[in-house]
Amino acid sequence: MFSENVVNLTIVHPWMTFEEAHLLMKWSYFKNLPQRGKFGDNTFMTLMSIDYGMFQWQTKEWIEERIEKAKKQFGM
Repeated sequence: MFSENVVNLTIVHPWMTFEEAHLLMKWSYFKNLPQRGKFGDNTFMTLMSIDYGMFQWQTKEWIEERIEKAKKQFGM
């Protein structure tokens, strides 16, 4: 699912590189990971799906802000 979402993001947003799409999904994973321990896998997967959906329809500017946050978080 994770790699399929990465590829689909690059299709929806032709300006986005594979690395940027992967970084967004990685950022979403680590952002939502604490919820997995509290509420279980279903909630975790739901939150990841919500983020993925938002990444699909949000503006380029909004997504670029998230990419910058992810780069800072992962020291890139």
